[in-house]
Amino acid sequence: MKPDIKKLNNSPEYLRELVSKIGVSQNEAARMIGVSERSIRYYLAANGKQRAPYVVQFAPECLAID
Repeated sequence: MKPDIKKLNNSPEYLRELVSKIGVSQNEAARMIGVSERSIRYYLAANGKQRAPYVVQFAPECLAID
């Protein structure tokens, strides 16, 4: 899988779906992709005030591949 910024989808719903596909807790997902637990909570929050950067989307996409 190659990064492609044109595929940016940093919506909280999509990121929650990716974490679910990985099958780990939010805290474990944060550790795996290299962000703080606080940051992952912000990125996954329904209010969507803080959008995740593309790398935070791409990393779990790679981890979610079967």
